[in-house]
Amino acid sequence: MSEDVIRPRPVVDPDLPEDQREEVLRKAESPPLFPPRGGGEVLTRLVRIRECGIHLFGVGLTTTLALLTAGWYLGMLITSVSLVAYVAVTALRRDTHPTTRTAGVLVGAGTVASAPVWLMDVVPQDPFPGMPWVLFGLLVAVVVTDTLTSGAQRTAGERYREHVVLPDDLSEGDHALLREVQHVTGLVEAARDELGGEALDTDRALAVLRDEEWRLASLLARQRELRRAHLRRWQRAVSPRVREALKPQREHLHAVAEAVRARVAQISEYGRLVREAVVAHREWEQCQEAVDSTAEYADHLASASFLGARSAQVSELAATAAIARRVRDERVGQALLVGCRLAASTGPDADGAPDAGEQATTNTPDAGGPDGTGAEGTGLDGTVAVRG
Repeated sequence: MSEDVIRPRPVVDPDLPEDQREEVLRKAESPPLFPPRGGGEVLTRLVRIRECGIHLFGVGLTTTLALLTAGWYLGMLITSVSLVAYVAVTALRRDTHPTTRTAGVLVGAGTVASAPVWLMDVVPQDPFPGMPWVLFGLLVAVVVTDTLTSGAQRTAGERYREHVVLPDDLSEGDHALLREVQHVTGLVEAARDELGGEALDTDRALAVLRDEEWRLASLLARQRELRRAHLRRWQRAVSPRVREALKPQREHLHAVAEAVRARVAQISEYGRLVREAVVAHREWEQCQEAVDSTAEYADHLASASFLGARSAQVSELAATAAIARRVRDERVGQALLVGCRLAASTGPDADGAPDAGEQATTNTPDAGGPDGTGAEGTGLDGTVAVRG
């Protein structure tokens, strides 16, 4: 499981107005305008003022030494390069105030435009000895303005630091405790959407849970600070007597941790009851739905009551089909019998002589009756025919 999944959400003071709470949450999750540097130090406004003072002191000292040793030309070169370089950095930095950026660009453009005048010796060698200090004054004005106006949109941690607790403010071992409280809050919100606000008094429950979440988050953040301070004192202890004096601090920290776990367990138990209430509500809804829909199935069964007695029409159709099948079987049997007889009467013997049936038919004269009528014979279809 990734770290983003197990980290709790930022916790904002529930006493803040809703619009400010949303702003704090949004800015707490956005990257800071003054990101930490390689050494881990956050580049705050005080740090920037200190660093800008150091830079101005360095440029001023270098300009003074250049004027004392090399004269006007080198001083102009140092201040001009310093001013143009700082203006370029200010224009490219994203947290610079727009007015400061515009003014800096104008000052830098004027400095670059006036450079050929003294670089090409258009004016005398030393027309005005204080000209480098004029450029240095412009540099001071740009630096001070940029330092005081840049990063005016401070992060949520700077503006509302006492009203927000970020995941980084807690120890990793305490993340699970805060996540459990937030999980229960999510369960209550889902129960409110499903059951309504009156069934479980979810509005009041959410207010209590958010207040508990804020208090626990603040307490855990303070616990982390005190635990780190205690650990530093413990590591710097020079004797067992010092560590013995630090034991009450450890006991107090342990007692607070146990109290936090007990409160989180109580909140978890409430979440379990809410979950069971939601399941019971769903069970009741499904049972009620089953009872309400049973009448439709009863009507469906009643509409099929005519299938209980045998249908006379279907019985008549079945009898007709049985008779037709019996007649068909008789006709098929007769056709097969006649076919066999026909095949036997037309087929020659093996030596080419007519078969016995054919001889009997050829050699036997028709036996006429006393009245001169022909004898009776059997037809191909099995009927009796009388020869005249």
